[in-house]
This record gives sequence, C-alpha cells and structure tokens, in this order.
Amino acid sequence: MNLPVITRADVERLLASPGEDPVLYLNDEGGVAKVDVWVSAYVHHAKVLAHRYEVVDAIGDAPDAADVEHYLRLLQQAVEEAADRLE
Repeated sequence: MNLPVITRADVERLLASPGEDPVLYLNDEGGVAKVDVWVSAYVHHAKVLAHRYEVVDAIGDAPDAADVEHYLRLLQQAVEEAADRLE
C-alpha cells in the first residue's frame, strides 16, 4: 500500500470539522490510501489516526506553523501504524 503523506491541510480540515468527535483516518477504499476526516462513530478504530480532541490537546485549536510541523511527524507515524494494522 502506498502511504499518503499527512499535511497541514489535513490537520486544518480536522480542526474545522463541524462533526461530533471528528477523526483523521486512513481511508483505504478503492485501493488508494488517503488521509480523510469523518465522525469517529463511522470509522473503524484500526483506521483512526487521531481524534480532534487529541490534536487540540497537543497543539491547541489555533496552532502556529512550527507546532503543526512537529505534530505532522507524529501523525505520519500513526499513518504507518494504521497501514500495518490493515495489512
């Protein structure tokens, strides 16, 4: 599986999501993996990369670029771990 690279835009979409308990997750439908945002109740737990509350706890709800860049490395590791669980 080709792994997607998580970006600042992915984090911004999660922070802006109006859903209740949104998550970043590894969407592997259609054979191409990508990072997506959806409500946690509809996402299999093995695909979840981070809940919004976890991201806000780590970097705040209005993070600066340096905070996001540091956190992206941690999230990329979560992408790799989720991909391993799905194989």
